Amino acid sequence: MGAPFLRRSSGLVKQATLKDLVMLNVANMGAGLAVFQGIFPYIIPGAVLWLSSLLTFLISLPLVLLYTMLLMRMPRTGGDYVWLSRKLNGPLGGVMGIALAFNMPPFFALSAFFSVSAINAVLYEIGKLNGIQSLVYLANDVFVNPYGTLSLDQELLIYALAAVAFSVIVAVNVMRPRWGFSLTTWLGVFSSVTLLIALLAIAVNAGEFHSAVLRFVKDEGLSYTPYEGPNFSLYSTIYMIPYFASFAYIWLYAGPAVSAEAKEGSLKWNLILSSIMTALMITLPFLVMDLVGGYSFNSSLYPTFSYNFWTASIAVSPLPLQWLIGLGLIAWNFFVMAFGVVVFARYIFAFSFDRVFPSVFAKLNKASSPYFAHLLDLVITLAFLTVPLISVNGAQSLYAYTPLAAVYLFLVGLTGVKVGLREGNRILTALGVLSMAFMGFLAYESFINPYFGVVSSQGVNWIGTGYLLTLVGSGAVIYWIARTVRRREGIKLETVFSEIPPE
Repeated sequence: MGAPFLRRSSGLVKQATLKDLVMLNVANMGAGLAVFQGIFPYIIPGAVLWLSSLLTFLISLPLVLLYTMLLMRMPRTGGDYVWLSRKLNGPLGGVMGIALAFNMPPFFALSAFFSVSAINAVLYEIGKLNGIQSLVYLANDVFVNPYGTLSLDQELLIYALAAVAFSVIVAVNVMRPRWGFSLTTWLGVFSSVTLLIALLAIAVNAGEFHSAVLRFVKDEGLSYTPYEGPNFSLYSTIYMIPYFASFAYIWLYAGPAVSAEAKEGSLKWNLILSSIMTALMITLPFLVMDLVGGYSFNSSLYPTFSYNFWTASIAVSPLPLQWLIGLGLIAWNFFVMAFGVVVFARYIFAFSFDRVFPSVFAKLNKASSPYFAHLLDLVITLAFLTVPLISVNGAQSLYAYTPLAAVYLFLVGLTGVKVGLREGNRILTALGVLSMAFMGFLAYESFINPYFGVVSSQGVNWIGTGYLLTLVGSGAVIYWIARTVRRREGIKLETVFSEIPPE
C-alpha cells in the first residue's frame, strides 16, 4: 500500500507572526465593510445596531474559544478541514471542506467586482462636497456603481480592474509567501487605522454633523423624511443578530488555515484578539453614529444605501481627511482580497497533501509557495468575475453562502463535542454544544430569511439554492473520484484520515 501522505513534511515555512494571523482573521470578518453597506440598509424599526453587534460578539464567543482549543490541538494547514476529517468523519470532512473552499473564489471574485461601489461612493461624495466635477464625472461615467445599469464598456473596465488587482496579489504570494502575509497585514493596518480616524472625525465634528450630512443627502438627490418609529425594540435588536453573524462574526477559518506556518507562540491569542478588534470596529461606529446623529435621524437615512458610517465621516471631514478616509474604505476591499488569496491556496494544498486533489497542488517553489494552488485560484476567480457581466442579479445570488457556512460550523461544534467527550474535557464539550446551538439557529434563519439568498419574496431563489447544492455536490463528486483513483493506486483515504498530517 502507498504512503498515506504525499510526503513526510509539508515543506511550508513557519513565517506567519501573531500580527499576520490577527490581520488575516480581521480581514476574514470584514469589519470595515460591515459598516459600509453590509448592515446599515437592512435595519428594521427599533433595532439598535451597536447593541446587536455586541450581542452577536458575545454569542459567538463559544465558537471563537472552540476554534482556539481545536487549533491548539491540531495546528495544521487547512485548519477546520483537518479537524472535521480527522476527529468527526473523513468523507464528510472531505466533502464539506471542498464545498466551503470552493465557495471562496466566487465570493472573492464578486467582492472584487462589486468593490468598485466603494470607489464610486468615494469619488462621487468628495466630488460633490467640494465641487470637483472631474471626480463626479469619474463616478458617473467611469467607476460607476456596479449595482446599477452598466454599459458593456463599463462592465469590462470593472472586470479589468478587478482582474489586475487580483492577479497582482496572486503574483506577490507566488513570489514569496512572506510577502503575501505582509501585504495582507499592512493593508489591514492601514484599513483599521483609517476606520479609527473616521470614527474620531465624526466624534470631533459632532456639532456640525447634521448640517454636513444633510448637505451630502441633498447632493445625493435624496429627500430626508424624519423617522417616527420606535427607538428601541428588543425583538428587532435580536432579529439583527443573524445579519451580524453572517457578515462578520462567524468567519474564523483564516488563521487556522495557515496555522502550520505560524511562528512559535502566535496561535493561542490570534482568534480572540481578532474577534475583539472586529467587535470594536463594528460596535463603536454604530454607537458613535447613534450618539452623534441620533437614532431617528440615522434610521430615516440608513435604508437609502448611500448613508452609512463611511459616507458620514467623509461628509464631516476637510478635503485631505476625506481622501484618507476614502482610501481606507477602498483599502478594506483589497484587504479582503489579499487574505482570500492566502487562505484558499492553503485549503487546496491541504486537499492535495491528503491525496484528495492531484499532487501538483501541493508542489512548492523555491520560496515555499504552493504556486499551482495559487494559479488554480486565479483561473477560477477570473472565470467567476465574468458572472456579473452576464447577470448582476444572478451574481448577487451567489452570495448565498451563509447556510453552507452555518452547517459547516455546526459540524465543527459537533467535532468539539466528540473530542471533548473523548478527552473528558467538559469545557470543550460545552463550547461545542453552545456553538452547535448558535449555528443551528443561524442555519434555520439563513434558510427562511430572503437576505441570505436561499429564498426570496417570490419563493425559492433557485440560483442561490442551486449554487449551494452545486458546491456540496461537487465536493461529493471530487471526493468519490479521489477515493476511486487512490484505491487503484493502493491508497485508502480512510487510512489518510486516521492520522494527523505532518507539519
